[in-house]
Amino acid sequence: MIPYIYQIDITLHEATFFASHELDAYYFTEPILGNYALAYALGWVNSPYNRYHVGYAEDIPALNDKGLYITPAWPTRNPTYRIERFNCQSESYKSGMTNNAVIEASGRQNLVLAKGNRYKNSKTQKTIITATNRPQTGIIKFLQPHNQFQCHVISTQKCSMPRYIRLGKFMSKAKLTVTPLTIQSAKTHRATYPVINPIDLDNTHKLFFGDMVNIHPSPLVRQADIEGQWWIDTQLRPIVPSLLSYKGL
Repeated sequence: MIPYIYQIDITLHEATFFASHELDAYYFTEPILGNYALAYALGWVNSPYNRYHVGYAEDIPALNDKGLYITPAWPTRNPTYRIERFNCQSESYKSGMTNNAVIEASGRQNLVLAKGNRYKNSKTQKTIITATNRPQTGIIKFLQPHNQFQCHVISTQKCSMPRYIRLGKFMSKAKLTVTPLTIQSAKTHRATYPVINPIDLDNTHKLFFGDMVNIHPSPLVRQADIEGQWWIDTQLRPIVPSLLSYKGL
């Protein structure tokens, strides 16, 4: 069965940040959009606000049952960046460090340690504050607006996609342009795909070469040299490897 394959062009409308790498006080974004992040951005899966653990293993398998897959997105031209310094230092009356985390409180309160990293008022015995572990100052490297990315969606059924999505740590706006592709068949081929999640390849595919990008939650491979079944268009050009599914869970 030949699936529906769509080419997705993504244009960033706001500065976009993913914590791809954290080097001391420097936080910067790789010019790649991971396929897990895109699945959440498209609304295919949702993560509850009250979840306090990584939920990929709970959310992503549902997409295999629905016959949906999206590849990571790659830049279609040289990416451009914006670099800013941020300062999240507390302006509270009192702050301090405990167990590699910051505690802070407003007003003239006498705090004592309660259970775990929680603090309470020594007079009222009421819990006031929880210690937080987050960057206080640093330098952040965003992808600038107008950067453009591209990826493919593979679906067993026709699907519609939103015109706009939100991406990254700051839920930055991005525009989608969707182009349906005409696929002729699947044939054995050896070709290069711009960015692939290698653990999602079928066991029949061979990955010969590529540039590994070590980002969370799954490393990706740029310029992946892949041999195996590819979906071929009407001009006999390989478009995307076949039999892709979310296996790395």
